[in-house]
Amino acid sequence: MTRLFFDYLVKDTRITLNSDDSHYISSVLRMHPGEGLTIVDSSGEEILAKIDFFDNKSVTLSVCSRRKCTSEPTNQVTLYQSISKGERMDLTIQKSVELGVARIVPVLSNRCVVKIDSKSASSKVDRWQKIALEAARQSGRGIVPEIAMPMSMDDAILQSKKDNSMSLILWEDEHKMSIKQGLEEHRDKCARIGVFVGPEGGYEEQEVNEAIENGAVCVTVGPRILRTETAGPAALSMIMYAVEM
Repeated sequence: MTRLFFDYLVKDTRITLNSDDSHYISSVLRMHPGEGLTIVDSSGEEILAKIDFFDNKSVTLSVCSRRKCTSEPTNQVTLYQSISKGERMDLTIQKSVELGVARIVPVLSNRCVVKIDSKSASSKVDRWQKIALEAARQSGRGIVPEIAMPMSMDDAILQSKKDNSMSLILWEDEHKMSIKQGLEEHRDKCARIGVFVGPEGGYEEQEVNEAIENGAVCVTVGPRILRTETAGPAALSMIMYAVEM
């Protein structure tokens, strides 16, 4: 079912959509009066609504019922993804949102090939946020995960230490500590997890050591070396399975 996200609490039984959502419903999806759709408001609840009528500029809906959204994970995972080239970053964002990530922070680690200045950062984040929105709609999420502004590796490490109950850093030279083992040994800290994934060339050893010095657990995703666009979603899958099952 078509899904819309509102950043406010819906209290009325009738809703008039803004111009962007109205265009999406009427011109992009070409929906018709009487058809149903789902709205997720700021409370995280799902609102089942149907289209009443269109006019030249807006679409009006009537609320049919409310229900609790059950698609959100019980834990919150922030992905600190080193920025990758071209469509690789797009793919990481899309699949990570589908798999339940709460937030994605693009990171400029030392071996990142992509260089971003303050002017280009805003336009990239806007595009990545649109990818996150479409992935959230497709996968039935209860939120649209935030795509944060890019930050340095140093700042990302400190932010994760402050905001999360534990941090995991994926490194190809770690061969013993699996994600499952890391979570099991820190079971009481799984509510908020930061996950660090390096760029195409991997992390420098100094970056990994800095993360460890700030409390991160160095882990492996298995015996094979994964591409950067694969590693994040693979780690998220392992974390969601370990925590929710």
